[in-house]
Amino acid sequence: MTTTIQAIYEGGILRPIGPVRLTEGQHVKVTLETSNEPPALSDDELTEKIRSAKTFEEWFEATKLLPSDDGGYDILEALRQNRIWSGEYVPPK
Repeated sequence: MTTTIQAIYEGGILRPIGPVRLTEGQHVKVTLETSNEPPALSDDELTEKIRSAKTFEEWFEATKLLPSDDGGYDILEALRQNRIWSGEYVPPK
């Protein structure tokens, strides 16, 4: 079984950033891939970061940490459809 986790090296010890599903004493094989990117935040940490933003700039920076777009969602079309469904906008025929 292969599992990818994020970890940080501190004080000579490689420490997992999140929970690891291992049993006590279980042997593992470790392959390291270094990264200059900051670790991904948990959903709760990301939500808190966005909610606690006090300026637009802080909010904008926090939203950059969101997962990338799935590529299939058109926000403008979704807003247009919402306006049609609510009766706010009637498209020309």
